Amino acid sequence: MISIIYLLFGLIQGQDDNIMNDVIDDRQDRKDLMQEWELMMQDFIPDDMIAFELKQGTIELLEEGIHHPTTIRGAYFISMATKEKINFLIKDPKGNIINSKAAKKEAVFSVNITEPGDYQFLFDNERGSSDQIVTFALDIHNATYEHIKHHDLDPLVKQIQHLQNGVNDIMFETKFSQQRRESGYESMQISHQRLFYFTILETIIIVSVSVWQVYYIKSIIDNRRLI
Repeated sequence: MISIIYLLFGLIQGQDDNIMNDVIDDRQDRKDLMQEWELMMQDFIPDDMIAFELKQGTIELLEEGIHHPTTIRGAYFISMATKEKINFLIKDPKGNIINSKAAKKEAVFSVNITEPGDYQFLFDNERGSSDQIVTFALDIHNATYEHIKHHDLDPLVKQIQHLQNGVNDIMFETKFSQQRRESGYESMQISHQRLFYFTILETIIIVSVSVWQVYYIKSIIDNRRLI
């Protein structure tokens, strides 16, 4: 009886530790992400933003043709409610990996492109145990267009364009942040629910142990009286 109780306590404690470790890891990942965002993603306005299903045990490939030297920036995330993480790769036209993110629920990237051609964005869920919904945003900075715009437009048009870019940036960050917050809320609710169930189970076990101890001590005292 006692060995079974200790075993249950060990299992419960292990589950609690796993949940807390997952929460701590997620918080650290978000902190690192925000630091990267501040460094690389200022004035980020995506040309494309899509959501797609990434099946368990598969790799999804997206391809983008880039025809001039430029900088590409982007971000992706999956639901924060899941424990699963995915791998992300960017390959140049020769098949070389030029950027990668290993085992991340969310990540940002900024890559300088010097060679025109078709670039591949790979989302790897081969080791995952469930399907994932991936949200992916990509911005291809048009260096030629930006150069012309900066030198040739009159100040008023520049101001209007700057305001428009600012509004688009705010709209995107709001939408992206909202989706991440919703995923984070789902993750918190699931973690709290698990902790709640484990707490109930711990309480039941503690009460059972207490009752058993009282009964055991009482039986010992009764036996001594009989002797």
